[in-house]
Amino acid sequence: MNNRSLLSLIILISLLLWSARSYTQEKGERFLALGSNYGLDIPIGELADRFGSSFHAAISLDLYSPKLKGFMGLEAEFQFGEKIKEDALSSIRAESGAILGIDGRTADVFLRRNGAYLGVYINRTLLSFGKTQLSGLNAGLGIGIWSHNIRFRDQSSTATQLTGDYLKGYDRLTRGPTIKETLSYLHLSPKLNWSIGLAFMQGFTKSVRAIDFDTRNKPTGTRLDLSLSLEAKWYLPLTKLTREQVDIFY
Repeated sequence: MNNRSLLSLIILISLLLWSARSYTQEKGERFLALGSNYGLDIPIGELADRFGSSFHAAISLDLYSPKLKGFMGLEAEFQFGEKIKEDALSSIRAESGAILGIDGRTADVFLRRNGAYLGVYINRTLLSFGKTQLSGLNAGLGIGIWSHNIRFRDQSSTATQLTGDYLKGYDRLTRGPTIKETLSYLHLSPKLNWSIGLAFMQGFTKSVRAIDFDTRNKPTGTRLDLSLSLEAKWYLPLTKLTREQVDIFY
């Protein structure tokens, strides 16, 4: 994500936060929260050919709707991992498998996974059980944009082949529209708000690079990137959830 995209995202979240907070203050029966999410990701299909298991951290702006009996919101997820199966640097490796730096010595280059997802979502509590009437089995659906790429970490700072625009020929940057489904246990109360469950993502992605240097071919076609995640989420209230609101919401 470049600086312009990051700035646009910050402005968008700030505007949504301001408007949603004003809405809750006017209505008085809404619950607004900031979400914090962490999870383990298992790649499936074409994504599993490129990456191994990884992790994600996410933030969200969440508004509870009494009519919906669930949340709607905006979420931004950042993915990271160390298991790379596809060797995008095969064309610049020596016979020994090493990558030589500008000084003629072996460069300390490590491959990592980068990923990001930005989308909107809506969910609903299908079956209420637990200590409060708002807690129970929750199902959700989201849509957004998903991108992922290989990041190169040159600790020796001597691999000039992996600097500037040269990186674009190796990093496998891929992006596309994505559908996300969730199934979780949601717990809401005046004291503590959290959820734990599964998320399934289907990305209809394609490469955004003009050429892959190792194959000397232009990447074409659409990919089906799949990911199954186990995740936990905490809701940090921006408006207080009271016992009276729990009764009203139900």
